[in-house]
Amino acid sequence: MTRRRPLALAATLLWLGLASPAHAACPECDGDGAVAIDELITVVGIALGDASLDACPAVDRNGDGAVSIDEIIAAINAALAGCPAEDTPTPTPAPTASTPGPVPTQAAALRDWLVAGAYRGWAAESAPHPSTGPHGGFVRTYLNDVLVASLSAADAAHPAGAVAVKELYFSNPSGPVREWAVMVKLQADSDAGRGWYWYEGVGLAGVGLSICTGCHSDGRDFVLIPFPLQ
Repeated sequence: MTRRRPLALAATLLWLGLASPAHAACPECDGDGAVAIDELITVVGIALGDASLDACPAVDRNGDGAVSIDEIIAAINAALAGCPAEDTPTPTPAPTASTPGPVPTQAAALRDWLVAGAYRGWAAESAPHPSTGPHGGFVRTYLNDVLVASLSAADAAHPAGAVAVKELYFSNPSGPVREWAVMVKLQADSDAGRGWYWYEGVGLAGVGLSICTGCHSDGRDFVLIPFPLQ
């Protein structure tokens, strides 16, 4: 296999006009905040099985251990349009004090709130750890005071205002946060999951999302997080 095959595939994708607006973390390989042509060659090579994912773990945005056509397109978009600064949040600092104020339940506003790190003073797991669920990669969970009190009391149902934020990392837990998974209790009655607002990126957010409620239905009032936090 020569370098020409992955380069030709990347060029073909551009020629076909398959690229769409980039979002989420920057799919670049060397930490310089930009995607160069050599990195596109590496990304396509990973997709073809000619290179290891270790050569560019950031391209695997969904953490499934493989590179899909959507992830190649995201890398091409980033090469063409650049990587927005908000798409590569800094590593999580140690928690400080509790963060007041309501959590937004509109996708764009919630993402801004998350990027700003407004949750980082909440009770949290001690460090990122391998995910045991569908999120892939490494994760770290934060709970607000309302949910901590409810879990501590072993409540069968959590009150409105209970919130959990899960940071989603690439295969390197010391790297940037690639996305967040969030659940916000909107009302006392969970209503088969429709009483919760769910978020895992701007493209997957809303009230009572079946993809989220189906996975969380085995939890205590849809909360699967091991407690006390480790």
